[in-house]
Amino acid sequence: MDFVDLLLKRFDGESELRKPTSVLVCYTEYETGKMLTQLAYQIAMARTERSSVALLYFIDRHKEQLSQDEISIIQSKIGTDFMPKAEKGKLTLRTFISDEEDHTAYIEKMADEQGANLVLRGISSKELNLVEVERYSQLRRDPANPMPAILAQFPQEQAQMLQEITVMMGQNKVPTALFVDNGMREVSRIFVPVLSRSDVLAFTFLYHLSHQENTKIMVWDAIGIIETEPKLQKLFQFIVKKSDGRVHLWNNDRKIEETFIREQDLMIIGVEGWSRLINTPLPWKEQLPSLLIIKENQT
Repeated sequence: MDFVDLLLKRFDGESELRKPTSVLVCYTEYETGKMLTQLAYQIAMARTERSSVALLYFIDRHKEQLSQDEISIIQSKIGTDFMPKAEKGKLTLRTFISDEEDHTAYIEKMADEQGANLVLRGISSKELNLVEVERYSQLRRDPANPMPAILAQFPQEQAQMLQEITVMMGQNKVPTALFVDNGMREVSRIFVPVLSRSDVLAFTFLYHLSHQENTKIMVWDAIGIIETEPKLQKLFQFIVKKSDGRVHLWNNDRKIEETFIREQDLMIIGVEGWSRLINTPLPWKEQLPSLLIIKENQT
């Protein structure tokens, strides 16, 4: 099924959009997990109150040897720090702490156990910064570059992280997104570039996030798909109406300035769109905010 048709089917009657969601949030840095959980709440709260969020916090067994009591204390602290007071009782929150070294396999196991229909994997700029993610993506785009040769160009810890992410995004059974934390402090201003047909699937995230007050979402239709496909144009106008004016379409007669990009908290983009973005000479790429790179299967 074409990506546009898949999106239209999902929005038809809104029944799919109202179903409870089960989000699995995975992270290794506490603050990144906190910001990603805030994002997960905003997505889940636009659905029904039967939605749930499971937090999977990976600790390094070589750096931290925690007793069961210490794990319980951390779990309690996470519940207090991560759950907004206003949301208590509206969502089911579960917290898990793991020292498993094979993160990818454990994430898959937990996603199955929790019945997750969305997996969010967070990494901080201390683990892997945007420059490294961009460089890796550019190298991967060239089929002449074998994976071992690519990974050899990065320090061991970064290479391991990149390999884990590649496997996770490549074998995802449910919608999966990589969150690259570049110092996000809130989720208020969101930039959504559309550089490929598959990027329109980000409109599902856009729809849910636009229900939050004080949120402003700007969509940049770089390929003109909204303008040229009447059904998609109608759907976009539906989203704009439902958002009470919080979703806007960028005027392509205007140039995107670095100042505008610096004002954004988050950029949401599909895997293919990200691949195109990093290979396009745009002066504002140096100013990118935190990223949410989405991968969905075409089913």
